[in-house]
Amino acid sequence: MSLDVYLHGQRVGTLFPAGDNDYRLAYDPELVERVGPGKVLLSNSLPARPEPYSAEATSAYIEGLLPEGPRRSKLGRELELDATDGYLLLAELGCDCPGAVSFLPQGEAPAQPDAATIAWLTEEELAEVVKPPPPRLFTDDCKQRMRFALPGLRHKLSLVHDEAGDRWGWPEAGAPSTHVIKPETGEYPEYVANEMFCMAVCRQAGVPVAKATVEEIAGRRCLVSPRYDRVVDEGPRVRRLHCESFCQALGIAPGAEEESEEGEAPGWAEVRGLLNAVSRQDDLVSLLTAAFCNYMLGNGDAHGKNFALIDREGESLGGSDKRWRLAPLTDITSTVVYDDPIHHGLVISEEYQETSYLLELAEVAEECEFDFEVLRGLASVTAARVSAAVETIATRSKKEGWHEPVVDKIVELAADRSFGLGAEVEY
Repeated sequence: MSLDVYLHGQRVGTLFPAGDNDYRLAYDPELVERVGPGKVLLSNSLPARPEPYSAEATSAYIEGLLPEGPRRSKLGRELELDATDGYLLLAELGCDCPGAVSFLPQGEAPAQPDAATIAWLTEEELAEVVKPPPPRLFTDDCKQRMRFALPGLRHKLSLVHDEAGDRWGWPEAGAPSTHVIKPETGEYPEYVANEMFCMAVCRQAGVPVAKATVEEIAGRRCLVSPRYDRVVDEGPRVRRLHCESFCQALGIAPGAEEESEEGEAPGWAEVRGLLNAVSRQDDLVSLLTAAFCNYMLGNGDAHGKNFALIDREGESLGGSDKRWRLAPLTDITSTVVYDDPIHHGLVISEEYQETSYLLELAEVAEECEFDFEVLRGLASVTAARVSAAVETIATRSKKEGWHEPVVDKIVELAADRSFGLGAEVEY
């Protein structure tokens, strides 16, 4: 059976199977005629056109919505389907996706957000689903349970939060969730404090990052973030904002081998071209500032799937060409403190055991078509801001009760690197 594709609650096309692990996207012909061929709808890599898209082009976008690794394998085992088949997985999970898109069985309309249709979780159910991973993902008793798509390796939940009643729930199929919860998993010690600290430092340094708090949910420490792709209005009515990762916008499949040319993409030149085409120059400055912060904090996982564009125009289909902005950053953690050698993507230095060299800054400036002296000044300012921010946020972490030893390790690392980078660019 085909899936109906909805954007902002309006049907825009069909996702249909075309063989083993082969599926295609086709826009509704009347919609294409109305908005005009070439207008961006689901993705900058999939503009409106009357012909269906190829399997390769379609999967580059669809795979960017779906989980990876062991989390994906577990979903496949419980659903008794081939987890490598993105279409089969999306048919089960596509009712609540990143951005304003949803995928529903043919002829089934999205549910309207209504508190009466939300499956509110008991404390016992919350305790079960925040386990990493839960002993079971799906139940016949609650059809909404785990029916969401979120990319990445890490165990996370996409839920509705009722602030007045301080309760969490699963939304009805096709209705939007409001928050993402990332429980402490134990795989990397004190990961929640690590991410919270790095996010807070980046915000202090002027980088647009997603809101986050550290909370105890059913006895487990979690990082809780209101979804930046959701807006809660009066009523309360939840609206979706559309977004897509850099990889989706550029048509790069996330499953490519990291050693391959495609796996290393996108680089600075590709991203600069994308931002020049759909966004504004200050977004490139924000991205470069984030790269300096990542270097000093020791975050080497800066692949294009971890950066996103968001459509600020809301619910319009086929809006202006320059409506996209850099989305608030998420998933910023110090990988170096875990002796993780990852250092790929939109990084300033590819060698995370050494100071970033001026030659590498010059290469980034050339790829971004960015003035080298301006970039050097940006590095100097960011180094000073990070140096001050790590001490401020470390003190705050103690006052707010989420301080862990990993924070002290990051403070020491960031102090060394901010000093080294600042001294290097101020010769």
